[in-house]
Amino acid sequence: MLKSQFMSFYKGTPYETGASECYDAVEKALFEQGILSRLTLIGALATVRVEVGKAYKPIEEYATGDAYEGRVDLGNTVTGDGRRYKGRGYIQLTGRSNYQIYGTKINVDLINNPTKALEVANSAKVLAIYFKDKNINTYCNNQDWATVRKLVNGGLNRWSEFKIVVDQFIKVSK
Repeated sequence: MLKSQFMSFYKGTPYETGASECYDAVEKALFEQGILSRLTLIGALATVRVEVGKAYKPIEEYATGDAYEGRVDLGNTVTGDGRRYKGRGYIQLTGRSNYQIYGTKINVDLINNPTKALEVANSAKVLAIYFKDKNINTYCNNQDWATVRKLVNGGLNRWSEFKIVVDQFIKVSK
């Protein structure tokens, strides 16, 4: 999908700047990971749209993060980890272990600076590496959109919205 096709949804709206910055950062990050394709870009941008909204800005989870406190499965072993490593970014990076793993992979100290996950470039890099690590790009290229959603979100939360956005992006990019 070309940027002009994607931007046709956002040109002249309050979301134009965020959408443009997101497109550039996500396209670059997918390219750097060697997984850029039209359908992977569509899957990634639709994921961002559903996860953070039309503004296309990395967000911090609204909840306090207390629900993640003591969650050993997330690597939250130190008091305060739940709040410190709550969901952030385009795909809501959550948990001390994920901040450590993806911080190392993008060469940014997310353990000591967790809010750096909110920076557009870092957020896009995390998304692209996550897509590659979980082989999500293959599911995008096979147009197995339900699996894409499940692998990113853990289920089919907001599935209908995601599928509508994917279909809109596919239609405009033909």
